[in-house]
Amino acid sequence: MTFFSNHIIDVEDMYKSIYNTYRERVFHYIKGKVKNRNDIRDIAQNVFFHLWEYKESLGGVNTENIIFKTCNQEISKFFKTQRKHVFENDHAIPETPDDAVDQLDSKLKKEQQLQAVQDSIELLPASSKKMFTMNKLDGVTQQKIAAQLNLPKKTVQKQISKALIFLKDFHKNS
Repeated sequence: MTFFSNHIIDVEDMYKSIYNTYRERVFHYIKGKVKNRNDIRDIAQNVFFHLWEYKESLGGVNTENIIFKTCNQEISKFFKTQRKHVFENDHAIPETPDDAVDQLDSKLKKEQQLQAVQDSIELLPASSKKMFTMNKLDGVTQQKIAAQLNLPKKTVQKQISKALIFLKDFHKNS
């Protein structure tokens, strides 16, 4: 898949793209061989952890082959450890669900939302953007902003309020 290497320069961005492209296919591939949902998630997590460790070698023509070969290796490791656990002890340990995949999805979603907010802040008029970022991102009080910019405090309040309304409306409609 030369698509990844031609279009994505940053290795982490390439990995995110590979993850987003293959996560469902990997999950369903593993699901065809393993029945327990928690085990499937564990194996998928191990696959993507392994891919993360070797992310510099991804993005070439054989990326898909590497991904599914890693799946087979992780499935094989899973069954080997399953057999060892059967012989080692007969005490059942209650399973706790592994939500690492959900956490990764949540983190990626939050990063995308944060990027969308940052992009929408760029759409504000220069003066509003400056006052908004000083107040909301840098933590400067409205009174200090007014003093620094030689403006009445009411003007600063109105500009920040308008910026908040714009951002809320912008993200409500998108």
